[in-house]
Amino acid sequence: MGVFSEAFERRGQSIGGGRLDVNDDFWFSATGGQTSAGISVTEKSSLKYLSVLACVSLISGDIGRLPLILYQRKKDGSKTRVMDHSLADLLHNSPNPLTTSFQWRELAQLHLLLWGNAYSEITRKPRTGEIVSLTQIPSIETMRIKSENGKILYLWRDSAGVSHKKERGDIFHIPGMGWDGLVGMSMIALARQAIAVGLAAEEFGGSYFGKGTHPAGVLEMDGWLGDNEEHFKTSFKDQYSGLGKSHSVIVLEGGTKYKSLTMPLEDAQFLQTRDHQKVEICGIYHVPPHKIALHGQNSNYNNLEQENGSYVDSCLMHWIVRWEQGISQQLLTATERKQGLFVEFLVDGLLRGDSQARGEFYTKMFQLGGMSPNDIRAKENMNPVEGGDQHFVQLNMIPLDQADQIDALPEGKSFRARTTIRHRDRIKRQYYPLFKNAAQDIVNREGIAIKKKINQQRKQRAAGDMESWLRDFYKDMPEYIEKKLGPVIRSYMEAINSVASGEVGVDDKITQRAEKLINDYVSGYSQRHIDSSLGQLISLLEGEIDEIETRVDEWEDTRADKIAMNETVRASEAMVAAVFAGAGFAMVWHTRGEKTCPYCQSLEGKRIRDGQAFVDAGTEMDGGEQGPMVVKGLTKHPPLHQGCDCYLGAG
Repeated sequence: MGVFSEAFERRGQSIGGGRLDVNDDFWFSATGGQTSAGISVTEKSSLKYLSVLACVSLISGDIGRLPLILYQRKKDGSKTRVMDHSLADLLHNSPNPLTTSFQWRELAQLHLLLWGNAYSEITRKPRTGEIVSLTQIPSIETMRIKSENGKILYLWRDSAGVSHKKERGDIFHIPGMGWDGLVGMSMIALARQAIAVGLAAEEFGGSYFGKGTHPAGVLEMDGWLGDNEEHFKTSFKDQYSGLGKSHSVIVLEGGTKYKSLTMPLEDAQFLQTRDHQKVEICGIYHVPPHKIALHGQNSNYNNLEQENGSYVDSCLMHWIVRWEQGISQQLLTATERKQGLFVEFLVDGLLRGDSQARGEFYTKMFQLGGMSPNDIRAKENMNPVEGGDQHFVQLNMIPLDQADQIDALPEGKSFRARTTIRHRDRIKRQYYPLFKNAAQDIVNREGIAIKKKINQQRKQRAAGDMESWLRDFYKDMPEYIEKKLGPVIRSYMEAINSVASGEVGVDDKITQRAEKLINDYVSGYSQRHIDSSLGQLISLLEGEIDEIETRVDEWEDTRADKIAMNETVRASEAMVAAVFAGAGFAMVWHTRGEKTCPYCQSLEGKRIRDGQAFVDAGTEMDGGEQGPMVVKGLTKHPPLHQGCDCYLGAG
């Protein structure tokens, strides 16, 4: 006996010992019948109570209007929208030719909130089993479920009286809260006493005002009217009753006195009873009272945002999870789930605060590097902008373990020099990890491609033209390098421009000279990187191919650090030199102290003007015990060599 058969058998025994049949009313029974309040309540009649209607229409409408998106989860934890799957269009746009996704989900959620279950018929392609439509079954009152040979069968009659019978795989069924997880209970059946009390209060109020069960006042007089009673009452009503004659002056004769009767409904707590029942209905559906216009002591303009968040978390999220997991279990195959496919409601729109609250949240996330400009624009339903995918961090914040390094300033320098290098160091240490991460991506791309080529040659047992492949591979690298490292270099040099401009008292606006320098630097670095990589690899081609693999492994371990160390100094001092020269200042070479190498020590205090160089290309510099060093290129600013941390001052 299967698990479903056992479950149904146990249920059958609990209600009489026999097997359940399509005619059994165990799975569904109407909730009508007299309540303690003397009013019959069914799923449909409960909507006459405005609080039930308000809660049900609110939740159903929100479930219907939320975007329902099909995603695929990637191995790195990210997710992408899936557009080429049939289910994506059915769930987001139109599940069948006659119904929009909003209408389908709104009606299904209405059934869930009233009857505790929602059913849709699944239509599939005969051969592939691909779902082509989902059609709501509106005649939920006639739905019966039974077990037959271990299978769950759904049986119902449509509005024309035609009987239908479908297996579990042909029905999309979302059950609400129930005893076994297979079938939901009617929420109206559970709450019909509370609803009946509310309906009774509404009926009493209608009768009170409609039928005039309570007189407005009494006329007292000394004698009997006798046969003149009817004439007197008619004459009095004609003169003083009706809206047009309200508040008019009453003239009484013969000792007649008028006494008004106060309205007893407040004393009978009629109004409090009505309000209590409305709040009770909100509690049944977990709807904050203010969502259906019941504003009391616990709701005001200061906490409505928190109340809206509570509504999403405590009310909607339960239904959203039922929908998402029901779709995943019944409409996606096991293979598709293993491939990472899943559906998700987008609730961000419901959680949005006012413009000020959103602005403060976006600002914090942007400053922490958690959101890019395009991430923020997407949240505000705006199109992305070019360059808006870059993430940024504040310059005045650094890792705690690097704080002591910032104050490691050169001894014997003036206060101005110490302040200058402190500001630049602060920026450099901020950007160092960004340079390193971008460089690591570049190095990893090189390593993966080169190792893949090496493995192919090993399998083919042929050397092939490795040099030709390397040159072809690096033809496409400049674009990738500039895309990865370019934005970091640009942001870094702009920050240095601001600090250097402050040092010499000029406007920190990016000049045409500075803009050209940044663009040239980005393209120049790209070429330097490629020349270095190709030069190293081609020089190893004469040896074993394993030597190339070893070199690539070394790159992956150490090269990103070296790039970050050299380029933060080179880019910084290139921008400083441009700012000083543009402001008409000379440039002075400064070292960090006595530990500086002898080559840099020989340049300490050297002063040049724009267009000059500190060291000409090909110059052989005396290093004392360290031996001579030949400078390959023209040196107009630090670094002089790899690992150099010298800096420029204004002269």
